[in-house]
Amino acid sequence: MTQHDPAHLDPAHLDPAHLDPAARRSAVVEALGVLGSGPEERFDRITRMAQEAFGVPLTFLNLVHQDVVTTQSTFGWQQGTSVPAEEQFCATTVLTPEPMVIADTTLDPRFATTAAVAEHGVRFYAGAPLTMLDGTRVGTLCIMDAQPRTFSPEDVALLQDLAHWAERELGQAVDRRRVRRVLDGLAPEPPVAPGVVVESVVVQPDTGGGDVVDHRTAADGAVHLTVGTVSAGRASALLASTVRGAVAARTDQPLDAAVAGLEAQLAPDLSVAGAVATLAHARLDPGSGRVDLVDLGHGLAAVVRDDGRVEELRSPGLPVALQPSGSSRRPVTAELAAGDVLVLCSDGAVALAGVEDLAHLARIVAAEGVGAVRDLLPDDDPTAAVAVTTARRT
Repeated sequence: MTQHDPAHLDPAHLDPAHLDPAARRSAVVEALGVLGSGPEERFDRITRMAQEAFGVPLTFLNLVHQDVVTTQSTFGWQQGTSVPAEEQFCATTVLTPEPMVIADTTLDPRFATTAAVAEHGVRFYAGAPLTMLDGTRVGTLCIMDAQPRTFSPEDVALLQDLAHWAERELGQAVDRRRVRRVLDGLAPEPPVAPGVVVESVVVQPDTGGGDVVDHRTAADGAVHLTVGTVSAGRASALLASTVRGAVAARTDQPLDAAVAGLEAQLAPDLSVAGAVATLAHARLDPGSGRVDLVDLGHGLAAVVRDDGRVEELRSPGLPVALQPSGSSRRPVTAELAAGDVLVLCSDGAVALAGVEDLAHLARIVAAEGVGAVRDLLPDDDPTAAVAVTTARRT
């Protein structure tokens, strides 16, 4: 970890041609087009995962621009707030390419008298800078605690992995503003199983996208359903295809063995590409209606009961191949009665205009079918990557 090492960046691709690092950072943050956009599940999922991984009360995805720090996503604080960058931890973190860790803030003269420490009681800070492809550091992913604590090299590495995930999501914000056509039909044919009706909709940019959808019937009659997202820039589509293939190859394996084998197979490819992949993988027994679901950092699964109630299925877990060694994946279970619908979706579906949250989307597709998702796509900018799959027990 280093301190105060301002980057010497080549700003030739920006106008004016010779921006200093602070002005360049502000220009790139503005170009991302996410300031003031309100809560977004693709960012909130990262801060939620950071909270679960480290067990801290406060996590932030902050952007640093125009001498202010704006909270783009947070767990435990107020979303969308902007505070002066002076004396803020994150304004210092973006000056260095390495994470900044302060085990006890009261012992650090740079921050001991700041409002965060003296008034709000922050005693521990760890933050990793968020760097775009051109080298500009635009913000941080950080965690805070009211108690001093140690932070191991393994902890630093995990925080950096989560920060890389955030970098991918921020980088995609620029790509999503480019005009692309929507391609449908990238999901496999729905499986045929007695007592279960499966439907899917997939909308991708013409260059391909990172959403993963797979559903098929195993040899024992169980229906397997998977929805996920790969964040890897232009390599997203290729890696998404690899992930889907790895899922399909393990259809007849027990759920725990399938997930373990999946992660072992995908870890090298994801690491080399600097990619992050999340998955919700469910096994549905058509006879009993039992659902076993393993969540690998995805967090977008729900059951809509026949009376309209929505139960979100969440299990703590980091993205594919990022779970700490020795930490097992814990499945969640649910029982589908006649008329109940299992809904899995991508974060692009939850981000559609007119969709309030996962529960709202789940109610829409349970009542109107997955075709209703197409009606939510804007006619003038059909660029979002969207995937939804449902299983209704009849």
